[in-house]
Amino acid sequence: MKLVSRLKAIPAGQKYRYALIIVSCALFFAPFAFLPGLVGNSDFCGEVCMRRFFLYFPGMSLADLRNQISVAWIGVIALALILLTTFFWGRLWCAYLCPVGGFPELVSRTLDDRWKIEYRALPQVPIRYGYFAVYLLLMPAAGVSACMLCNFITVPRLFEAFSGEVLGLTFIFSSIGLVNLALLFLLGFFASKGRAYCQFLCPIGAIDGLVNRLGATFKFTRRIRVERSRCTGCNICARNCMTGAIKMVDRIAVVDQFSCMSCHECVDVCDWGAIDWLAVPPKNDDPKRKKKGIEFHPQPVWEAIHPVKPKGRGLKAIKWGRVMLTVVLLFGLLFVGVTQVYAGKRQSDPDGCLSCHGLAGLDYIDGAGVRRSASIDVGHYYGSLHGSVPCTDCHRKIRDYPHDPKNGEVDCSASCHVEEPSEGQPYTHEAVAKEFAGSVHGDGRSKGFTGANRLAESEQDQAPSCRLCHSNTPYIDEARLPAFKEAFAHTETECGTCHQGDVWLNQFGGHILRRFIGGRWDKRGMNAVCERCHADRERMAEVRRKDRETGKETLPGARFILASASYAMTLHGKLLARGSEKGAACLDCHASKTASHAILPADDPDSTLHERHLAETCGQPACHGFSEHPLNATFLSTDMHDLDLLPVDEVLAGAGNAPLDSPWAKALALLAPLVIVPAIGMLYQAIFGEKAKGVVFSRFGGGLFQEKMIGRKPKNKVNKKRRTRTQGKPS
Repeated sequence: MKLVSRLKAIPAGQKYRYALIIVSCALFFAPFAFLPGLVGNSDFCGEVCMRRFFLYFPGMSLADLRNQISVAWIGVIALALILLTTFFWGRLWCAYLCPVGGFPELVSRTLDDRWKIEYRALPQVPIRYGYFAVYLLLMPAAGVSACMLCNFITVPRLFEAFSGEVLGLTFIFSSIGLVNLALLFLLGFFASKGRAYCQFLCPIGAIDGLVNRLGATFKFTRRIRVERSRCTGCNICARNCMTGAIKMVDRIAVVDQFSCMSCHECVDVCDWGAIDWLAVPPKNDDPKRKKKGIEFHPQPVWEAIHPVKPKGRGLKAIKWGRVMLTVVLLFGLLFVGVTQVYAGKRQSDPDGCLSCHGLAGLDYIDGAGVRRSASIDVGHYYGSLHGSVPCTDCHRKIRDYPHDPKNGEVDCSASCHVEEPSEGQPYTHEAVAKEFAGSVHGDGRSKGFTGANRLAESEQDQAPSCRLCHSNTPYIDEARLPAFKEAFAHTETECGTCHQGDVWLNQFGGHILRRFIGGRWDKRGMNAVCERCHADRERMAEVRRKDRETGKETLPGARFILASASYAMTLHGKLLARGSEKGAACLDCHASKTASHAILPADDPDSTLHERHLAETCGQPACHGFSEHPLNATFLSTDMHDLDLLPVDEVLAGAGNAPLDSPWAKALALLAPLVIVPAIGMLYQAIFGEKAKGVVFSRFGGGLFQEKMIGRKPKNKVNKKRRTRTQGKPS
């Protein structure tokens, strides 16, 4: 009955808003997930993500930004539409359509207000944009993924878990998932009005708030506006505002457009018509009412932004909120400016050639009497296809400086062109076999294959063999035949000009073609080869790893056994699972482009994962090009096989002990009591408590809300003061 009474108390206009939020949850979340399903998603991750593409990494360039946008291009379009709507009509997405913020608000509406946490009196703008600056600038450089603290993952995963889907259950019962779930309770379900996460931690809300405030300066945009002459100071609008955007100043409502979501609830509860969602009508000098030709009632003056003059002098007259916001903005600009200055060193010149050739005016007359220039346009060169290639990689005969001009010749075929057709030499796997023998899989078989030893090879050998990974399948897979035919269509025309005859086509066509269509396997196909072993946890548990220095064999830990599962929970793994080639496959990180079989231990100096080469590995084309910037050293240490992404029971089964030293486990230990206390209070109130009479304020922050937002002393302080006066009177 209490729940029914709370639902009946919701203003009629808000019931329609909640109906839209329920429909939005059904469209975006499991078990239906209709809208994400249109693009092959089940949530807001990957191409649909609106929270990652604008992150700033020290030293990043416009090319890096374009790469981030290409990964989440649908999210970019969606955010642009949201911001466009916000500019003209206010934050309608946040208030009416966003299921991530709307669902916690719905749940919060059904719970007892006395045990909720009142956040609305906190200084929202400094907290929100202070965190946003950390999220935008510091967290990327520190290697803290934006996916780690994200309600756009947590809420969809919660729905998936209730629908029985494995991915949702895996996330919710991981250390990171439990921390996010605790924050969802504290800043959503148990928050007064349910919108604390939106107000403090949502980066979409932070950007949307800036656009909302900008649009409010124009009269033609629709905003929540106050007609000050009509406001009676009843404070019902401030008490009902779900975001704490309305504050009573001198007993008149003032709206903070940084926080207002245009939800219309203040309009629904105001009996005096002093607040409304509208655009300011054109100025009209005609009176609203004229009586006997003498009495005039002027047109109402609607304000979206009211300049509040601080009381007092000196420090009291300073608007500290504005000062803090300015400091945050200046810090962000300074951080970007300084890191971009250092980013100028990113394009290296290891050979020192540009020390001379980068100078203008290096003209000379060659032996034939032709005027030539030895100057190089540095900006143009760095922006070219070969801009990141050291000069001597192509000019291989240059050894001394100054050098003989004759030594500057370039032989492209030595590095780039396929050599088999021109040389006519048979291809050999000898070099690949040597490469394989020196890798972590080097104990695997590379010769002596027979039908008799196939079973022992697949079931008894610890290391994989050539045959285990490279089974006898068609060179061009059936699924890739359309791409094969499309790329092969030009062979008899353009290529046939020089290379003619069926023998050449049959012998070398397929081998050359794989460079045109990206290889025989796409990234998912390459990962599938690795997962034949690494996804088999029983097989991984039997692996014995040798210490490089002592040669002693050791048992594998949970991080090794569960490596495939933990990778699948990362952004890279999820992108590939959805068919996007933007994610990094196993070989993209664990092997170089020129030696895909040379997978070495991370502590090997020649390994692509060794600290000496990690920046180069992460900074591959179309990846994290800003990796070599010195301020991104922490980012490079991001764990791509983080056990905190997996359910705790799986980690326990794989390691025999829980990773209690994890920062996420410690955060969970800190947040758990904060969730349990109000949960017990609400449960007790629901079973044994009596219905509250009159206006109810939270036990946790309700007094501060009354002082800061309503401008009055809390009821308990007033009653206590009255009792003290009564007790002090003479009898």
